[in-house]
Amino acid sequence: MGFGRVFLTLLVFALIEVMVLAAVADLIGWPVTIIAVVATALLGSALFRRQGLDTWTRLNERVNQGEMPARELVEGMMLLLGGAFLITPGFISDAVGFALLLPQSRRALADRLIKRGTVQAFASRGGGAFFYTSGPGGGFRPGGPGAGGNVYEGDARTEDAGDHQGERPLTLDQESPRDRS
Repeated sequence: MGFGRVFLTLLVFALIEVMVLAAVADLIGWPVTIIAVVATALLGSALFRRQGLDTWTRLNERVNQGEMPARELVEGMMLLLGGAFLITPGFISDAVGFALLLPQSRRALADRLIKRGTVQAFASRGGGAFFYTSGPGGGFRPGGPGAGGNVYEGDARTEDAGDHQGERPLTLDQESPRDRS
């Protein structure tokens, strides 16, 4: 989607929001409309904080168990979008924001996106810099396919072959190894 289409979409959305706000204000009055818009923003902020913390906790639990937190990652993105919609003044954006913040609708939409493979397609398009593989210690580790083992920190130098039958041993001036988890 090009910049022109995005700009046009946002412009049309903003015009519809203003028209709905004006219509609601004609029905109930501007002071009540403004109070309603501010109240939904405050309520949405509190809901965003609570749901975000719950999602973050579940994400950490899944990673610590060595599982891919796909649902939690999708829900996290939906929470960010929902929070952005709720701080945008307007009733249409508030409705979309609450739909993305309420757990039942958010989880149903996240499961649907995962089932359709939207998350996998998004991840594969970017040719990401990080791959995650599960290892013997559990958890996910950065690295390519088959990555694993210990990480040794230190400096390396080559020494003369000596009695190693043509091999050039690599000697590490190493610190203690640490597991890659």
